[in-house]
Amino acid sequence: MKAIYIADLAQQYFPRSTPRSAGLQLRRWIALNKELTARLAELHFQPRQRALTPLQHEAIVHYLGEPGE
Repeated sequence: MKAIYIADLAQQYFPRSTPRSAGLQLRRWIALNKELTARLAELHFQPRQRALTPLQHEAIVHYLGEPGE
């Protein structure tokens, strides 16, 4: 399985936003969700990371829901 870029995932969650705005909003959602933040820390997520591992991607979708729902 390949890595997914945060910018691509952010665009899926916020399709009507600019890429920059979508990325900032997704990072804000991640920061506000303490359980997700803790899980991503366990998975060695770094704040300025651009690509997500499959496990990090799975954690985000688990806590935030599928994009577009």
